[in-house]
Amino acid sequence: MFPLIRKQNESIAIGFVLFRFLEAAVITIGILSVLALLTLSQEFVAAGAPDIASLQAAGTLLKAIHDWTFLLGLNFLLGISTIMYSYLLYKSKLVPQMISVWGIIGSILIMAAGLLQMFAIIVPLSTWVAILAIPVATYEMILAVWLIVRGFNESALASGSAKA
Repeated sequence: MFPLIRKQNESIAIGFVLFRFLEAAVITIGILSVLALLTLSQEFVAAGAPDIASLQAAGTLLKAIHDWTFLLGLNFLLGISTIMYSYLLYKSKLVPQMISVWGIIGSILIMAAGLLQMFAIIVPLSTWVAILAIPVATYEMILAVWLIVRGFNESALASGSAKA
């Protein structure tokens, strides 16, 4: 998608790619913390006389790393990158603008979910988080189906190529 949306605004398009990679990196760190927690639990079992307090502290830390990385990656970084490319899709008219508007709304709601979780107003993995995540999830599915079935708007592609 980058080659197409960069014709609208290269800085925002680069930001979109950057935040998608950052999102993946942050989520990977969260996954690695869970794998490290598995290793820690195996060491706990293998130790003859384990230092329970230090192992519990390490486990709590690894779980916190997982929770924070998923909060930041799946809420903020996803929201930022989605709002960037939704704006560029809206501006370029490569897809129907209502789809792009839905993406902007969904990205704002998923970032709001992150803020509400961060300040303990709502609980992670609660009904409210799911409700706030539904718009961005449906946007990404609708956009994918639209692009598979209909593709990009040919006249917008032609005018974008003429600009470049």
